[in-house]
Amino acid sequence: MSFDGVFIHNLLQEITPQLIKQRINKVNSLDQSNFILSLSNQKHLLIIMQADSPHLRMAEGDFIFDQKTSPLLNMLKKHLEGAIIKKLVQKDNDRLVMMDSENENHLGAKTTTHLIMEFFGRNANLILVDAQMKVIECAKKIFTLGEHEKRIMLPKLAYTFPQDNKLNPFLEKELASQNLYSGVSALLYQELIKQNSFSLIHQTALPTMIKTATKNYFYCFDLPSIVGERTYFPNLSALLEHFYVHLKAQNTLNVEQKLVENFLKKEITKLTNKLEKQKQEQQQAETNLIYEQYGNLLQANLYRIQKGDSTITVANFYNHDIPIEIPLDPLLEPTKNLHQMFAKYKKAKRTLIHLQEQIELTKNDLQYFQCLENQARQAKKSDLTEIMQELGLGKSKTSPKKKTKPLLLTYEDHYGHSIIVGKNNVQNNYLTHSLAKKHDYFFHVKDAPGSHTILQAENPSFETLNLAAEIAAFHSPQKHSGQVAVDYTLVKNVKKVPKMKGSFVTYTKQKTLFVTPDWEHIKTKIIKKS
Repeated sequence: MSFDGVFIHNLLQEITPQLIKQRINKVNSLDQSNFILSLSNQKHLLIIMQADSPHLRMAEGDFIFDQKTSPLLNMLKKHLEGAIIKKLVQKDNDRLVMMDSENENHLGAKTTTHLIMEFFGRNANLILVDAQMKVIECAKKIFTLGEHEKRIMLPKLAYTFPQDNKLNPFLEKELASQNLYSGVSALLYQELIKQNSFSLIHQTALPTMIKTATKNYFYCFDLPSIVGERTYFPNLSALLEHFYVHLKAQNTLNVEQKLVENFLKKEITKLTNKLEKQKQEQQQAETNLIYEQYGNLLQANLYRIQKGDSTITVANFYNHDIPIEIPLDPLLEPTKNLHQMFAKYKKAKRTLIHLQEQIELTKNDLQYFQCLENQARQAKKSDLTEIMQELGLGKSKTSPKKKTKPLLLTYEDHYGHSIIVGKNNVQNNYLTHSLAKKHDYFFHVKDAPGSHTILQAENPSFETLNLAAEIAAFHSPQKHSGQVAVDYTLVKNVKKVPKMKGSFVTYTKQKTLFVTPDWEHIKTKIIKKS
């Protein structure tokens, strides 16, 4: 495991100055295993306790917090919110970190609380203990002792540190022939053996990602013995985020996001399979149209057919009288064979008409859910709630009876013009069909899903139009493209597609701008974002 004791030793040296003397403003969870501490310096400490990747790092970005609570989260909020972080300590270079914080109780007396993070793989645990080292609450409770469980972990019991009787490598001078060291992973020990020295662990951290033909490695130092393509990072938190988020695709989604994501994936897969099956049936029905020709050919040669014939060869007057063999049912009389041919043709014709309608409906539904999937990826908390309401997911008895107006993202440029963005179907429909005036300008990426964007301006300059187009492109799946085509027209030229779910529209009298969605450039053109 790359996230070993030596890595943690260097990580703490990096993040401790950002944490000490900071107030913990908020404690939130992404799910039962992942927690975020929001600090007074606007930074966030992310604590991941997933069995396959326990670690901690400083994190940036917008997170959607889980609305469900748990005993541990309740205690973390009670004891840590408002507390001042006093120190972070690593236990004997092990994968264990203790964060001490000081808070005031309801009487105003100062109290000390310890948050213990045990990054022991599948046995990872997060434990909150009081000043007397008694467990207040923990993520993983241990009720009995066993072969792999050496400690009982329950509230109100005394906390004991795990014992491994290994050596602290930072206190040793001679390298042993076996890995007897606490917090030294097999990856690091292999490198120490090749160098036959502890000098590597005393170096300044150099966050390094090494990409080989078969695997990606990361560590707080470069490991010269591993041959591969190297990428260096400015700090260890950036390295961890790149590895777990971008390479391992570890999601930091909360329960609600996972619910939406899984639902949409299921629906898209189901509709994709349905569409494929419908196209196969359509192809078969088109093939069966040949029965009209068979019927007409049989009708012209009915006198030649005898009961019991299984085929008949006739001159095909549809194709220059080239002989064609027509299959027959030997159990049917000639006239009934003829009626059967026309019946099959009529069925194929009816099937084609029906399938054309159904395929169009399936395509619309597929497009609808794919659009929702894109909206969900970019959704913040309020946006996600609206998507869940639209899908009928996660309904609760405490849901408000009155419908509230959607919270729209609004930009203002240097000329005082408002550019308003809808980020889901609820917001798009409200923005375009209720809020926008007929002489406002409507923007949308060309021939692709994206946000409805409204520019509220009379006779806007080309600069303003271009800015609105950039914002529309930025809030679309093409935000990372070099050049994006964006259509714009007056709102009065925009019509909702009837009988179609979502916020799909048609529009006329549009013009097209080609823009590069660069957020840094957009920031220079706006004075306010709300």
